[in-house]
Amino acid sequence: MPPKKRYTYQADMPYARQPLKAFYVFQRLFTSIVMCAWWAVYYSIMPRSRRPRPSWTLKCVLSVNFTRRIYKVTELAGVTWGTRDPDKECSGKSLKYTRFEWVPPLPEDLRTGVIADPQVPFRRVGCFVWPKERPKIIPACVDDKSSPAPSQNPLMDLEESVGDVPLIGIFLHGGGYCHMSAHENAPTSQIPARLIKDKAFTEIHSVEYRLLQHAPFPAAVQDAAAVYAHIVRRHQRLSVVGSGKSSSQSSGGTSQNGHVEYLTVDGNYGQRVKDKRENAEIHARLSEVIANTHCKIVLIGDSAGGNLVLALARWIRDEGVLPPPDGLLLLSPSCDPSHAFPESPSSYVPRPHAETDYLVDTPEPRALLQRTFLGHNPLETMHSPYVSPASQRVLTAFYGDAFAASVADLTIAQLNDDHRQFLRTMASAPATPLPMMSRDNSTAYGFGDTTAPLVVGPPEITPTNTIGTVSSGRGRVNGKSSVNGSGNDTGNDSDTGNSSGDEDGPPHGHRRSPTSLAHPMIGSPRGLSLFTEFPRTCVVLGDAERLEREVTKLVGAMERDGTEVHTIWVKDAPHDVLQMKWWDERVRDTVWKQVEEWVATV
Repeated sequence: MPPKKRYTYQADMPYARQPLKAFYVFQRLFTSIVMCAWWAVYYSIMPRSRRPRPSWTLKCVLSVNFTRRIYKVTELAGVTWGTRDPDKECSGKSLKYTRFEWVPPLPEDLRTGVIADPQVPFRRVGCFVWPKERPKIIPACVDDKSSPAPSQNPLMDLEESVGDVPLIGIFLHGGGYCHMSAHENAPTSQIPARLIKDKAFTEIHSVEYRLLQHAPFPAAVQDAAAVYAHIVRRHQRLSVVGSGKSSSQSSGGTSQNGHVEYLTVDGNYGQRVKDKRENAEIHARLSEVIANTHCKIVLIGDSAGGNLVLALARWIRDEGVLPPPDGLLLLSPSCDPSHAFPESPSSYVPRPHAETDYLVDTPEPRALLQRTFLGHNPLETMHSPYVSPASQRVLTAFYGDAFAASVADLTIAQLNDDHRQFLRTMASAPATPLPMMSRDNSTAYGFGDTTAPLVVGPPEITPTNTIGTVSSGRGRVNGKSSVNGSGNDTGNDSDTGNSSGDEDGPPHGHRRSPTSLAHPMIGSPRGLSLFTEFPRTCVVLGDAERLEREVTKLVGAMERDGTEVHTIWVKDAPHDVLQMKWWDERVRDTVWKQVEEWVATV
């Protein structure tokens, strides 16, 4: 049997090499089992007030403490679990509850924006689709020879589509981008299994996206986008040219069989959508696409999968080609991975609830994994809204210091209706200039100490020439290629400190920070704010989670931009409680009921 492959990020881990790895894992597992016996005796004798949370049962205490000790193995020995090769096909005979399908790579006409990375190839994507038998209301794939071919009569297609509209879920599993898989036997698959069992969705596609072991950012977003585009096209209604409006009046193209292809756009469209003045045109075209798409789509993600859901929703909004999803279901979403990169070691602030959650929060191992996740991308990408939408630097860049400070230490208990209203109505203020890094270290961390002031600010104070010329695509500023990832050209612009390349940009000696709206990775197209035009969202979060503050910051920013947010706070619950089999089933059933009630409103 060939030795198991070792990945790059494991090289700097102290116990990632054999035989130390085997010894460490064995002793960690053995001592954890011994500790479970000790905890069982201790917490059985001591009063409930001595437990991490008085409401916890003995089983809850043991599950959290044991899982926390085992998670340490990932940080020091690089052990991963529940993963599978994303390029390997799964035999249908081995599946009881799902069917395996390949989704073709994202079409070339949709490869725009942040996912257009020449160093990360587009691949076909495997999906485990719930339930095993395809519902009759779901159209067959074009390459599915076992199913009858779709009707070639467009009028018949229109008549048949008048009935029930299927609700499709796209599930993106958690696991910190290095654990778990979409397989039906994976622990996180309890989530789509329960939703299908309770008939909350017609069908759920669980995406086998590439983990950081296989490809860096934006590979996971590419895979999720491919599945989303595939489902939209699969459920696209056919329309007759000449009925309603002519093909010349339609915003889409016309296929050879005379049907309107609503998702086809002309070659220059990708550039034109970046202009703020094109918002009305985009909305009108997407309204037509939505009207001719016979399904509703909800993006579902837990933990790191929630982070991927937010990135996918942002890409869909920024590019303005595909119709937006009908809802986002975020279960304990990770929304600030940049927390592992403090400006200095002394400024690191541990996440709260260390005693009540099983997530570990040691900055050095987390930073190592995050660097692997970024791959060839500059480290400042960690502060992109596509990666860390609840980063304090991102919130400051979009809303100003006042708002960022108001949500910095926000907790579930404080986020009541009055505070939500305050966040919706508070005025943004310009950010306070801060010291910036030397230009030689501009791609290292995005912080430092020089004499040139940092220029940041919310959208309303950003110069219009900057917004109008920034592409949401990676590494493009005013049509020029960026070679250092910071938005600077190799020409004279980097010498003048003008990151936009315009004479009307920041004055000499000033350059916008990596988290300003002038940077392609941070830029918000068409003058949109951070969460403007995001779909309705449901957030599930426990008040004993280490991610409590960053998720409440996310909710606060969404409220600020007018997104309809429904929150389900789970008292005394740790991270991702819905996939914890050992947790109190009565609590989980209550949460599931609330989730499914929200889904019914989509």
